[in-house]
Amino acid sequence: MEKQEKIKKTKWRYRHPHIFRYVAIFSVLLLLGVAAISLYVAAVIKSVPTVTSQELISDASSNMYDREGQLIWSSALNKRVYVKAKDIPKIYSDLLLSTEDQTFYKDAGFSPSGLANAAFSTVKSAVGKGEVRGGSSIEQQLIKLTVFSTSNKDRTVDRKIKEFFLAQQLYHNYSKDQILEFYINKMSLGEGSYGAQTISETYFGKTLKQLSVSQQAIIAGLGQAPSTYNLYSNPKAVRARRNIVLKTGLENKVITKSQYKIAIAESVTKDLKKRHWMENSVTKKILENNAYVTSALEQVSDKGYDLSKTPLQIHTALDSSKNAYVKKLADDEKYYQDSTEQSAITITDPKTGNIVAQYGGRHQKTAFSYNRAISTQRSSGSGIKPLLDYGPAIEYFGWATTHALDGTAYAYRGTNLLAQNFDDVSYRSITMQNALRVSANTPAIRTLDTVGSAKAAQFLTQIGMPQTNAPAGSQAIGLDVSTERMATAYGAVSNGGTYHAARYVTSLKFSDNSVKKYDVIGKRAMKASTAFILTSMMEGVPNAGGTAPNAKINGIHQAMKTGTVGYSAAAKFPENANMDVWMNGFTKSTSVSMWLGYDEPMKKGHYITDAASAMTNVNLYRDLMEHFSKENDADNSEWEKPSTVNQLSGIGLSAQYEPNDKVVVLGVKEPETIDLKKAKVYKTYLSKTIDKDILKVKFEDIAYQKKPDSYKIGSWKKDTNDKLDLTQKKLDKANVGIKSAKEMLEGE
Repeated sequence: MEKQEKIKKTKWRYRHPHIFRYVAIFSVLLLLGVAAISLYVAAVIKSVPTVTSQELISDASSNMYDREGQLIWSSALNKRVYVKAKDIPKIYSDLLLSTEDQTFYKDAGFSPSGLANAAFSTVKSAVGKGEVRGGSSIEQQLIKLTVFSTSNKDRTVDRKIKEFFLAQQLYHNYSKDQILEFYINKMSLGEGSYGAQTISETYFGKTLKQLSVSQQAIIAGLGQAPSTYNLYSNPKAVRARRNIVLKTGLENKVITKSQYKIAIAESVTKDLKKRHWMENSVTKKILENNAYVTSALEQVSDKGYDLSKTPLQIHTALDSSKNAYVKKLADDEKYYQDSTEQSAITITDPKTGNIVAQYGGRHQKTAFSYNRAISTQRSSGSGIKPLLDYGPAIEYFGWATTHALDGTAYAYRGTNLLAQNFDDVSYRSITMQNALRVSANTPAIRTLDTVGSAKAAQFLTQIGMPQTNAPAGSQAIGLDVSTERMATAYGAVSNGGTYHAARYVTSLKFSDNSVKKYDVIGKRAMKASTAFILTSMMEGVPNAGGTAPNAKINGIHQAMKTGTVGYSAAAKFPENANMDVWMNGFTKSTSVSMWLGYDEPMKKGHYITDAASAMTNVNLYRDLMEHFSKENDADNSEWEKPSTVNQLSGIGLSAQYEPNDKVVVLGVKEPETIDLKKAKVYKTYLSKTIDKDILKVKFEDIAYQKKPDSYKIGSWKKDTNDKLDLTQKKLDKANVGIKSAKEMLEGE
């Protein structure tokens, strides 16, 4: 029997050889095809990119917030407001899945039924019986949005393979709830909005949780064609699409019949916001906080972050209400001579270094306008004296406020260049305290000469003003600075000698929701005794006998130092003309630095008069300081005298102090006496007058740098060598003038 069966089988093979041959060939081809496809797929998969959680939740835009969490800047027109799974309404997510992927929670990253439905809906659409539905799963759509282009021309076989593979990876590495959260926040939904929360705020000014069922259905139906279903341009199409979403939701028991009836009757334009309201609001915020945003972005960059590569949520110390007040006040025409005069202001909290407000200039109508507040291209004038001259003298030499200084004409050590005080006033002997309060020049220059460049540079570095070259000579009464640096430096004096660097950014939040905080960190920059004595001397400036009596605020203890920068005689400006005006002051809670001047100071008429600097400009400073101090210094308490300071005599503004922790410094060399009749005049300064006995210069409260006519905004700053060359040329020219003057005198 077995033998007969074998014979029969053998006979069948020989009887149908062609069938057997075809089957064999087909099998081989099939195996080869499968192998080829497998090899091809394997090759394609090799080039599949890695997808990280950061990429899945990445926010394409960086945003900046004030201290209350209010948005003040966004990096792009594309908007994203991320919403966590716990804040996504169940009705919305159910309506979305009913519309796009009903088997999402059942499928393993790939929907066979979805593909079948897509094919069937395509046929129905062709005969006018419905809409075309996509066949991709939520996982596949998320991969498209994260890794690949959504353009039809890019839908290749290779991409489909990669898409499928990555969708499987998503399925195995993340929960379904996580994947849905990623997707809801990734979708491009029109009007430059990414994510359901963003378009919800764009259209209705509400969060997803605050939307009605009708509005949630509108948002749920946008994903397939956001341009077609744009609520602003095509509300009729949106209504039809919403109704389909609601009907699908009702059929799948996502919403009740009652909810359906209410939602279907609601107008799709209910609560619709005015188009571009969000962008206009952000733009307005940016303009209101222009300078602050610029400075904060610069600080982010200084911390090593590139926003084009690392989107960040930037939280700052900005007090928007205070900044708005500063802008309102500084924009007011009454504080200026004309519409061209400019100003810059930085206000800081001395105890933290927080920059609470900043003003970069007037008439700024575009984002990222020039920020004068952080520019270090204008000279401080005498505003630098407490920090460069007297501070180091107290810190390293233990000088008392009563320390006697020579206020006569000063010869720069190692030269025969002569400097004198404003209006040629000569002080045979003047105390350090009075020298600062009346802003005498030669005592300050002599003090720097005595302290030495190295010690002065060390002191400046401690308060955030490092110098490329050690300051000396005429720099005793003028360094190139910014309002930011001056405000934080004087903040250290207010804070008892503890310095805090300018702090705009308080924390950074990354796309993976991790946060890097920047805590308040102070460092001892000077002795408490030095800070207190400097403060006591500066308290006399905004009072009778000081250089800014009009800045006095009754009931508030404040310390202050002014600075002005004049013109050389060669510039042919009036004698009462000033190139730069500075007001630097502080209370226990607030440090303010303010600059006023013109962007093109060498242009005809672009100068500030003595009267304007003494009244109009001072009024702006006083009104600002009064607003801030009355809120924060209402107790009118004074700075507490440290135990390291002895009170020598007097009370109040007439009190005299000395440090008792002073260091004895030996071998201090006084500058040599020179014959004034043989002295060269320091022509860098103002107009020359001729006297039969001596040649002298009218030496005002100015810095040595004088800007030529060719200087424009952003070009004031020259490197050190250029400055030295410019100064030397002026000195050489001055020598010629002096020689001619001598010949004239001798001729008489």
